[in-house]
Amino acid sequence: MKWSQYGRTTLALVASLALALSVTACNPSFTLGFVYTLSAKTIPGVINAYSIDSVSGAITQVANSPFPSGGQYPIASAVDSTSHWLYVVHEIDNSVVEFAIGTDGKLYQQHTYNTPGTYPIAMALDPQGKYLFVVDSFAPPFNNSGAVAPNINAIAANPPTYGCVDVYPINAADGSLGVPIPDPVSGQSCFPLNSQRALQGSQPIGVTVTASTGFLYVADQGRATVYGFSLNDSTGVLTALASNNFAAGAQPSAIISDNGGHTVYVADSGANDLLSYSVQASGALQPLGNPVGSDHLPNGMALNPSGQFLYVTNFNSNTVRTYTSDAATGALTQPNGDLSYGTGTGPDCVAVEPAYGRFLYVTNFLDNTVSGFELNPQTGALVQILNSPRGTGVEPTCVSAAANATHPVAANATP
Repeated sequence: MKWSQYGRTTLALVASLALALSVTACNPSFTLGFVYTLSAKTIPGVINAYSIDSVSGAITQVANSPFPSGGQYPIASAVDSTSHWLYVVHEIDNSVVEFAIGTDGKLYQQHTYNTPGTYPIAMALDPQGKYLFVVDSFAPPFNNSGAVAPNINAIAANPPTYGCVDVYPINAADGSLGVPIPDPVSGQSCFPLNSQRALQGSQPIGVTVTASTGFLYVADQGRATVYGFSLNDSTGVLTALASNNFAAGAQPSAIISDNGGHTVYVADSGANDLLSYSVQASGALQPLGNPVGSDHLPNGMALNPSGQFLYVTNFNSNTVRTYTSDAATGALTQPNGDLSYGTGTGPDCVAVEPAYGRFLYVTNFLDNTVSGFELNPQTGALVQILNSPRGTGVEPTCVSAAANATHPVAANATP
């Protein structure tokens, strides 16, 4: 028997509806995780909290959000691997604030810690969960007393060391931080980026810690270099590599390492491209081929949980672009087709939710919004989430994502 066009269309619609209903029945929507955006305009700063819908990726404001960030100008944040703790770095008052993440996504301030140095600018968590690393723009004993702009007289009277790394041990039971580990060489509670005291023009901008291989790298935008250290997993002590200065293009703006700890990627906002490095056994960084082009002013990077795709925000192009990481070498390539996607204005920070690794979020600094995308795990392509971008706090500086730790599938499961 032959079906008419009307009959075939009706049958197809019925079949599609039945399939949709069956999928919905098997996969009911739940809160997959949470998104946290930092807003730096107010004093104190604030954190906007959102829940993530497991089916659509749409975000909904958490009750009582926004929450005070606990300091002035929150600039960086990180969620621990268990999604129980959120850490926020404040640039102006030199502090790190720890929050407990509630089962409903609400934030509960726990402790505040002063950084040994001044103007902390970046942070990273040890993949093993033992240490928190914070990069200070100026090392102790220089202290600018929380002023908004550097005190020229203070700098002249006491020339600072330009940049150091604070290493905080983490208490696994409650996420609290211990006293910063001292540098055996200088005696300071902060590890200098370089043995030279006056690295004029230095501007540390990002930090990454490699998984399993035990190295830490700091990108210096002002001196177009990356500093490398080995990490003693038992003591937390950092030791500068024999040659710890690695050329990093014209003006590095972000740094990240792959999930295996064998590759480091650097965004170069001065040349509008991305640099790839192979991590050698000694920790030395070996360039992997030629730089790969980006859109204009790349300044934020995130990998999906499998490490197959790298996502880069481009501040002046208002885009986020997809790159593929070679499974064997770690080298970056651009997938076939133009995998560049429009965001809000001035995208700066990007995060992939860690539960499914299926949704990606970008803060847009200039139009005070957050953009959301669904990530195709096979191709890396992005599809913008409904009602995205949506408004968030004024001048959002960064975004972090946490899994819903109370749900049984929120552990890098496959949806």
